[in-house]
Amino acid sequence: MVVDDPAAAAELLSVIGYYRLSGYWYPYRRRLGSRQRAVGVGGVLAVDVTVLCDAVAVFPESVGEALVGWGVGDAEWTGRVVPGNVLGEGWLLHFHSYLVVDGSRVVLVDAGIGPAGGGAAEWLGVAGRLPGLLERVGVEVADVDAVVLTHVHLDHIGWVSDGARPLFPQAEYVLQHDELEQARGRTAYAQLIDPIKQAGQLRVVTGETTLHGMRLLPTPGHTPGHQSVITDRAILGGDVLVHPAQARRPDLTYVYEQDPATATTSRRELLALAAGLGIPIAAAHPHPPLSSTGQPSASVGPGNTVCPPHKL
Repeated sequence: MVVDDPAAAAELLSVIGYYRLSGYWYPYRRRLGSRQRAVGVGGVLAVDVTVLCDAVAVFPESVGEALVGWGVGDAEWTGRVVPGNVLGEGWLLHFHSYLVVDGSRVVLVDAGIGPAGGGAAEWLGVAGRLPGLLERVGVEVADVDAVVLTHVHLDHIGWVSDGARPLFPQAEYVLQHDELEQARGRTAYAQLIDPIKQAGQLRVVTGETTLHGMRLLPTPGHTPGHQSVITDRAILGGDVLVHPAQARRPDLTYVYEQDPATATTSRRELLALAAGLGIPIAAAHPHPPLSSTGQPSASVGPGNTVCPPHKL
Protein backbone atom coordinates (compact mmCIF):
# COMPACT_ATOMS: atom_id res chain seq x y z
CA MET A 1 0.00 0.00 0.00
CA VAL A 2 1.25 3.48 -0.90
CA VAL A 3 0.23 6.37 1.34
CA ASP A 4 0.51 9.72 -0.42
CA ASP A 5 -0.94 11.87 2.36
CA PRO A 6 1.86 12.80 4.85
CA ALA A 7 -0.63 13.00 7.72
CA ALA A 8 -1.97 9.53 6.91
CA ALA A 9 1.56 8.18 6.67
CA ALA A 10 2.43 9.63 10.08
CA GLU A 11 -0.72 8.10 11.55
CA LEU A 12 0.17 4.70 10.09
CA LEU A 13 3.68 4.83 11.47
CA SER A 14 2.37 5.83 14.86
CA VAL A 15 0.44 2.58 14.96
CA ILE A 16 2.96 0.04 13.67
CA GLY A 17 6.37 1.66 14.07
CA TYR A 18 9.05 1.01 16.70
CA TYR A 19 11.66 3.16 18.34
CA ARG A 20 14.55 2.37 20.66
CA LEU A 21 15.28 4.08 23.96
CA SER A 22 18.15 3.16 26.27
CA GLY A 23 18.59 -0.19 24.55
CA TYR A 24 14.90 -1.16 24.68
CA TRP A 25 12.40 -1.28 21.82
CA TYR A 26 8.95 0.25 22.16
CA PRO A 27 6.04 0.41 19.72
CA TYR A 28 4.84 3.95 19.11
CA ARG A 29 1.98 4.89 21.46
CA ARG A 30 3.02 2.39 24.11
CA ARG A 31 3.20 4.01 27.54
CA LEU A 32 6.82 4.14 28.67
CA GLY A 33 8.07 3.34 32.12
CA SER A 34 8.03 -0.43 32.61
CA ARG A 35 10.69 -2.70 31.16
CA GLN A 36 9.35 -5.82 32.80
CA ARG A 37 9.26 -8.71 30.33
CA ALA A 38 5.83 -10.28 30.74
CA VAL A 39 5.17 -13.97 30.18
CA GLY A 40 2.33 -14.77 27.81
CA VAL A 41 0.54 -17.99 26.87
CA GLY A 42 2.35 -21.31 26.99
CA GLY A 43 5.14 -19.86 29.09
CA VAL A 44 6.58 -17.89 26.17
CA LEU A 45 7.52 -14.24 26.40
CA ALA A 46 4.87 -11.61 25.67
CA VAL A 47 5.90 -9.88 22.45
CA ASP A 48 4.75 -7.62 19.65
CA VAL A 49 4.49 -9.35 16.27
CA THR A 50 4.35 -7.26 13.10
CA VAL A 51 3.45 -8.72 9.71
CA LEU A 52 5.81 -7.67 6.93
CA CYS A 53 4.40 -8.61 3.51
CA ASP A 54 7.35 -8.95 1.15
CA ALA A 55 5.16 -9.56 -1.92
CA VAL A 56 1.97 -11.10 -3.30
CA ALA A 57 2.07 -13.36 -6.33
CA VAL A 58 -0.06 -15.83 -8.27
CA PHE A 59 1.16 -19.38 -7.77
CA PRO A 60 2.44 -20.76 -11.09
CA GLU A 61 0.10 -23.79 -10.93
CA SER A 62 -3.64 -24.00 -10.29
CA VAL A 63 -4.73 -24.81 -6.77
CA GLY A 64 -6.19 -28.10 -8.02
CA GLU A 65 -2.76 -29.16 -9.27
CA ALA A 66 -0.94 -27.98 -6.17
CA LEU A 67 -3.16 -29.50 -3.47
CA VAL A 68 -3.78 -33.23 -3.70
CA GLY A 69 -7.44 -34.00 -3.05
CA TRP A 70 -8.70 -30.47 -3.73
CA GLY A 71 -12.42 -30.56 -4.42
CA VAL A 72 -15.53 -28.48 -4.96
CA GLY A 73 -16.13 -28.21 -1.21
CA ASP A 74 -12.66 -26.79 -0.66
CA ALA A 75 -13.14 -24.23 -3.42
CA GLU A 76 -16.54 -23.18 -2.06
CA TRP A 77 -15.22 -22.87 1.50
CA THR A 78 -12.20 -20.84 0.43
CA GLY A 79 -14.26 -18.51 -1.74
CA ARG A 80 -16.68 -17.90 1.10
CA VAL A 81 -14.32 -17.69 4.09
CA VAL A 82 -10.96 -16.53 2.66
CA PRO A 83 -11.76 -14.91 -0.71
CA GLY A 84 -8.49 -12.99 -0.73
CA ASN A 85 -6.61 -16.19 -1.58
CA VAL A 86 -8.75 -16.93 -4.66
CA LEU A 87 -8.12 -15.76 -8.23
CA GLY A 88 -10.30 -17.76 -10.62
CA GLU A 89 -8.73 -21.20 -10.84
CA GLY A 90 -5.54 -19.67 -9.53
CA TRP A 91 -4.13 -19.19 -6.10
CA LEU A 92 -2.76 -16.02 -4.52
CA LEU A 93 0.12 -16.33 -2.10
CA HIS A 94 1.36 -13.72 0.30
CA PHE A 95 5.01 -13.87 1.34
CA HIS A 96 5.01 -12.86 4.98
CA SER A 97 7.94 -12.37 7.31
CA TYR A 98 7.27 -11.61 10.96
CA LEU A 99 9.06 -9.05 13.12
CA VAL A 100 9.02 -10.14 16.77
CA VAL A 101 9.97 -7.50 19.35
CA ASP A 102 10.09 -8.30 23.06
CA GLY A 103 11.34 -4.93 24.36
CA SER A 104 15.07 -5.60 24.27
CA ARG A 105 15.52 -7.84 21.21
CA VAL A 106 14.40 -7.85 17.61
CA VAL A 107 13.86 -11.17 15.82
CA LEU A 108 12.87 -11.66 12.18
CA VAL A 109 11.10 -14.89 11.24
CA ASP A 110 11.79 -15.76 7.60
CA ALA A 111 13.37 -13.46 5.05
CA GLY A 112 11.04 -13.25 2.08
CA ILE A 113 11.59 -13.75 -1.63
CA GLY A 114 14.43 -11.29 -2.03
CA PRO A 115 15.35 -8.68 -4.64
CA ALA A 116 14.77 -8.60 -8.37
CA GLY A 117 17.08 -11.05 -10.11
CA GLY A 118 17.02 -13.54 -7.23
CA GLY A 119 15.80 -17.10 -7.67
CA ALA A 120 12.41 -16.64 -5.99
CA ALA A 121 11.75 -13.31 -7.70
CA GLU A 122 12.51 -14.86 -11.09
CA TRP A 123 10.24 -17.85 -10.36
CA LEU A 124 7.32 -15.72 -9.18
CA GLY A 125 7.78 -12.69 -11.43
CA VAL A 126 7.78 -10.20 -8.56
CA ALA A 127 10.50 -8.71 -6.37
CA GLY A 128 10.37 -8.37 -2.59
CA ARG A 129 10.52 -5.22 -0.51
CA LEU A 130 11.52 -6.38 2.99
CA PRO A 131 14.36 -3.91 3.71
CA GLY A 132 12.07 -0.99 2.96
CA LEU A 133 9.37 -2.44 5.21
CA LEU A 134 11.81 -2.73 8.09
CA GLU A 135 12.85 0.88 7.57
CA ARG A 136 9.21 1.87 7.47
CA VAL A 137 8.62 0.49 10.98
CA GLY A 138 11.81 2.06 12.34
CA VAL A 139 14.11 -0.98 12.31
CA GLU A 140 17.46 -1.00 10.51
CA VAL A 141 19.11 -4.20 9.34
CA ALA A 142 21.82 -3.75 11.98
CA ASP A 143 19.13 -3.70 14.70
CA VAL A 144 18.03 -7.29 14.08
CA ASP A 145 19.40 -9.67 16.72
CA ALA A 146 18.28 -12.96 15.18
CA VAL A 147 16.77 -14.30 11.97
CA VAL A 148 14.85 -17.55 12.38
CA LEU A 149 14.50 -19.49 9.15
CA THR A 150 11.57 -21.89 9.13
CA HIS A 151 13.21 -23.71 6.23
CA VAL A 152 15.59 -23.24 3.31
CA HIS A 153 13.32 -22.52 0.36
CA LEU A 154 14.08 -19.55 -1.86
CA ASP A 155 10.90 -17.67 -0.95
CA HIS A 156 11.87 -17.73 2.74
CA ILE A 157 15.58 -16.91 2.52
CA GLY A 158 15.66 -14.32 -0.26
CA TRP A 159 16.98 -11.47 1.89
CA VAL A 160 19.36 -13.38 4.21
CA SER A 161 22.47 -12.31 2.28
CA ASP A 162 23.53 -10.66 -0.96
CA GLY A 163 25.58 -13.67 -2.00
CA ALA A 164 28.74 -12.27 -0.42
CA ARG A 165 27.77 -11.12 3.09
CA PRO A 166 24.79 -11.36 5.44
CA LEU A 167 22.19 -8.62 5.06
CA PHE A 168 21.71 -8.49 8.84
CA PRO A 169 25.24 -7.90 10.12
CA GLN A 170 24.57 -8.31 13.86
CA ALA A 171 22.10 -11.20 13.69
CA GLU A 172 22.50 -14.87 14.38
CA TYR A 173 20.68 -16.94 11.78
CA VAL A 174 18.91 -19.89 13.39
CA LEU A 175 18.27 -23.07 11.43
CA GLN A 176 17.47 -26.66 12.34
CA HIS A 177 20.29 -29.18 11.82
CA ASP A 178 18.15 -31.46 9.64
CA GLU A 179 17.26 -28.52 7.41
CA LEU A 180 20.88 -27.52 6.99
CA GLU A 181 21.89 -31.06 6.05
CA GLN A 182 19.22 -31.41 3.35
CA ALA A 183 20.11 -28.00 1.91
CA ARG A 184 23.84 -28.64 1.50
CA GLY A 185 24.97 -28.87 -2.09
CA ARG A 186 22.00 -26.93 -3.45
CA THR A 187 22.27 -23.62 -5.25
CA ALA A 188 20.31 -21.80 -2.53
CA TYR A 189 22.79 -22.97 0.09
CA ALA A 190 25.83 -21.88 -1.91
CA GLN A 191 24.40 -18.49 -2.84
CA LEU A 192 22.60 -17.45 0.34
CA ILE A 193 23.37 -19.68 3.35
CA ASP A 194 27.11 -20.25 2.91
CA PRO A 195 27.93 -16.50 3.22
CA ILE A 196 26.21 -16.55 6.62
CA LYS A 197 28.23 -19.59 7.69
CA GLN A 198 31.47 -18.02 6.49
CA ALA A 199 30.68 -14.88 8.50
CA GLY A 200 30.27 -16.97 11.66
CA GLN A 201 26.60 -15.95 12.04
CA LEU A 202 24.90 -19.31 11.46
CA ARG A 203 23.48 -21.02 14.55
CA VAL A 204 22.38 -24.60 14.04
CA VAL A 205 19.95 -26.10 16.55
CA THR A 206 18.56 -29.59 17.01
CA GLY A 207 15.01 -30.17 18.10
CA GLU A 208 12.85 -27.90 20.23
CA THR A 209 14.79 -24.82 21.33
CA THR A 210 14.13 -21.63 23.25
CA LEU A 211 15.25 -18.38 21.63
CA HIS A 212 14.79 -15.04 23.39
CA GLY A 213 11.77 -16.40 25.24
CA MET A 214 10.12 -17.96 22.16
CA ARG A 215 9.87 -21.66 21.38
CA LEU A 216 11.28 -23.05 18.15
CA LEU A 217 9.39 -26.24 17.43
CA PRO A 218 10.32 -28.79 14.74
CA THR A 219 7.40 -29.26 12.33
CA PRO A 220 8.88 -31.49 9.61
CA GLY A 221 7.26 -32.73 6.44
CA HIS A 222 7.27 -29.76 4.11
CA THR A 223 11.03 -30.13 4.45
CA PRO A 224 12.96 -32.43 6.85
CA GLY A 225 14.03 -29.62 9.17
CA HIS A 226 11.07 -27.25 8.96
CA GLN A 227 10.46 -25.38 12.23
CA SER A 228 7.72 -23.11 13.60
CA VAL A 229 7.98 -20.32 16.14
CA ILE A 230 5.65 -20.15 19.14
CA THR A 231 4.89 -16.68 20.50
CA ASP A 232 2.09 -15.54 22.80
CA ARG A 233 0.42 -13.75 19.87
CA ALA A 234 0.44 -16.51 17.28
CA ILE A 235 2.24 -19.57 16.03
CA LEU A 236 4.46 -18.46 13.15
CA GLY A 237 4.07 -21.56 11.04
CA GLY A 238 6.14 -21.09 7.90
CA ASP A 239 4.85 -23.55 5.32
CA VAL A 240 3.03 -25.94 7.64
CA LEU A 241 -0.04 -24.32 6.05
CA VAL A 242 0.53 -23.15 2.49
CA HIS A 243 -3.20 -22.68 1.83
CA PRO A 244 -6.01 -21.66 4.22
CA ALA A 245 -8.03 -24.79 3.38
CA GLN A 246 -5.35 -26.93 5.04
CA ALA A 247 -6.42 -25.58 8.43
CA ARG A 248 -9.88 -26.97 7.72
CA ARG A 249 -8.53 -30.15 6.11
CA PRO A 250 -5.03 -31.02 7.39
CA ASP A 251 -4.96 -34.06 5.08
CA LEU A 252 -5.00 -31.77 2.04
CA THR A 253 -1.40 -32.27 0.97
CA TYR A 254 0.80 -29.95 -1.06
CA VAL A 255 2.50 -31.63 -4.02
CA TYR A 256 5.90 -30.19 -3.08
CA GLU A 257 5.94 -31.47 0.50
CA GLN A 258 8.94 -33.74 0.81
CA ASP A 259 7.14 -36.10 3.19
CA PRO A 260 3.36 -35.63 2.86
CA ALA A 261 2.43 -38.01 5.70
CA THR A 262 4.78 -36.29 8.13
CA ALA A 263 3.60 -32.87 6.93
CA THR A 264 0.00 -33.86 7.64
CA THR A 265 0.98 -34.98 11.14
CA SER A 266 2.79 -31.69 11.76
CA ARG A 267 -0.29 -29.77 10.60
CA ARG A 268 -2.58 -31.70 12.91
CA GLU A 269 -0.25 -31.28 15.87
CA LEU A 270 0.28 -27.56 15.27
CA LEU A 271 -3.46 -26.97 14.88
CA ALA A 272 -4.05 -28.82 18.16
CA LEU A 273 -1.37 -26.72 19.84
CA ALA A 274 -2.96 -23.52 18.52
CA ALA A 275 -6.34 -24.67 19.87
CA GLY A 276 -4.85 -25.46 23.25
CA LEU A 277 -3.09 -22.11 23.50
CA GLY A 278 -6.03 -20.18 22.08
CA ILE A 279 -3.94 -18.42 19.44
CA PRO A 280 -3.97 -18.47 15.61
CA ILE A 281 -1.42 -19.85 13.18
CA ALA A 282 0.20 -17.10 11.11
CA ALA A 283 1.82 -18.97 8.25
CA ALA A 284 3.88 -17.45 5.47
CA HIS A 285 1.43 -17.59 2.56
CA PRO A 286 -2.23 -17.30 3.65
CA HIS A 287 -3.34 -13.69 3.83
CA PRO A 288 -4.84 -13.79 7.36
CA PRO A 289 -3.80 -15.74 10.45
CA LEU A 290 -6.05 -18.79 10.85
CA SER A 291 -7.66 -20.35 13.89
CA SER A 292 -7.39 -24.06 14.63
CA THR A 293 -10.69 -24.53 12.77
CA GLY A 294 -9.61 -22.52 9.73
CA GLN A 295 -11.41 -19.30 10.58
CA PRO A 296 -9.46 -16.17 9.62
CA SER A 297 -8.67 -13.62 12.27
CA ALA A 298 -8.67 -9.90 11.55
CA SER A 299 -6.39 -8.97 8.67
CA VAL A 300 -5.50 -5.84 6.76
CA GLY A 301 -6.44 -5.38 3.12
CA PRO A 302 -8.53 -7.50 0.75
CA GLY A 303 -5.87 -10.17 0.23
CA ASN A 304 -5.26 -9.64 -3.48
CA THR A 305 -2.70 -6.87 -2.92
CA VAL A 306 0.30 -6.49 -0.64
CA CYS A 307 -0.84 -5.66 2.87
CA PRO A 308 0.77 -2.84 4.87
CA PRO A 309 2.76 -3.62 8.02
CA HIS A 310 0.35 -4.49 10.81
CA LYS A 311 0.38 -6.17 14.18
CA LEU A 312 -1.10 -9.50 15.09
